[in-house]
Amino acid sequence: MKKILIVDKVHHYLVEQFISRGYLCETMLQISYNEFLELKDEYSGLVIRSKFNVDEKAIASKSHLEFIIRIGSGIEHIDLPFAEANGIKVISTPEGNAPAVAEHCLGLLLSALKKIPTANAEVKNGEWLREKNKGGEISMQTVGIIGFGHTGKAFARLLSIFGCKILVYDKFKSGFTEPYIEEVSLDELLQRSTVISLHINYISENYHFINKVLLQKAEQKPIFINTSRGLAACTTDLIFALDEDFISFVCLDVLEYENVNLQIPPKKEWDDTLQRLTSNKKVLLTPHTAGQTVDAELRNARVAVEKV
Repeated sequence: MKKILIVDKVHHYLVEQFISRGYLCETMLQISYNEFLELKDEYSGLVIRSKFNVDEKAIASKSHLEFIIRIGSGIEHIDLPFAEANGIKVISTPEGNAPAVAEHCLGLLLSALKKIPTANAEVKNGEWLREKNKGGEISMQTVGIIGFGHTGKAFARLLSIFGCKILVYDKFKSGFTEPYIEEVSLDELLQRSTVISLHINYISENYHFINKVLLQKAEQKPIFINTSRGLAACTTDLIFALDEDFISFVCLDVLEYENVNLQIPPKKEWDDTLQRLTSNKKVLLTPHTAGQTVDAELRNARVAVEKV
């Protein structure tokens, strides 16, 4: 019987379905990269989220691998060219958590527009500042979505209910048929948007895709949202743009300080930039949880099994 190694938490549906299809599943949630290298070369499949880098050395140590499943989106920690050169199929499940990420984006946007985080803190501090916390409405916004893959499309579908303008820019695709969007250039999106939401994969060319040069083109002082990857936006430049009033608010579910395990350093090791980011009242942060829902876990499992 073929074996599948699972090194990150997955929904029980995935294990049940693989077993019903004749696979043996072994789960090792505490395994390290070096321990993986030492395992016997007896696995046909590897299921992982972000436990460790699946680099050339890791892949070469398991010559019987037929597929690698990355639960969720983003495969930058997997050596895709080497895997494909060795006949190994790399599978990800961005469809699985796209609805969850889209809802998280909506929550962040509503929190920023309605000034919920600051109002909550003020009321708890005995301040009742109604005029100061007067908010805005989604229906009156022009939302620019950069990257129109699974999550970008899911966010646009949610936004369409509110009747706002939705601008879309995608570097690799065009000719979208959704009636509620308008395809534009990146410059036009930056010029017209009152909200900018980033939905791009992280590849080397997308390092600090959002930077000072682009942010200075934002003419409407937009709210900026990033739920994709931390390295796609320069933190120093985001703080600069806030200080210089090029953007009005920042919502981040991801930070460029995250390691391969999607963890940030302990607070005592934070540099000046991270300290400035976290202390800024115009910044709303969540710990890379946009796609982490019970429903998304099941959906990811179903997509993974279906693709295998």
